[in-house]
Amino acid sequence: MEIEKYHRDYLPALRQLYLDSRSATFTWQDTTVFELSDFERDTDGEQIWAAVEGSEVLGFISIWEPDGFIHHLFVSPHKLRHGAGSRLLNLSKQHYSTLSLKCLVADENATDFYHSNGFVIASTYDDGLDSYHLMTFSS
Repeated sequence: MEIEKYHRDYLPALRQLYLDSRSATFTWQDTTVFELSDFERDTDGEQIWAAVEGSEVLGFISIWEPDGFIHHLFVSPHKLRHGAGSRLLNLSKQHYSTLSLKCLVADENATDFYHSNGFVIASTYDDGLDSYHLMTFSS
């Protein structure tokens, strides 16, 4: 598995991965409104890296660089727990001395994943189904 900076050849696979992953995991939302074009809108202006194995895109991370904010980290639902998410986070840690992200309180698997990768909960914001933890990492 390689981690590579985004390039246009990955766009179709990233669009599909983003749609499939959110549709499979965002069970508390109306996933019928998700579209392939959401990827471009939701990552506009962000630094993107992709986890790639051969010609297959396994996952991606997008970071809003001015704040070291991880906006998205998604792994294909069929490739979870194969190391792509950890590899993407480790690459991010090499480029940024501090990182932050929002993790929905309802997504306990994601919270556990970030904890296991050195992130801590800095604060929690109560907003019903959209309640989230602000998690941080400092090297």
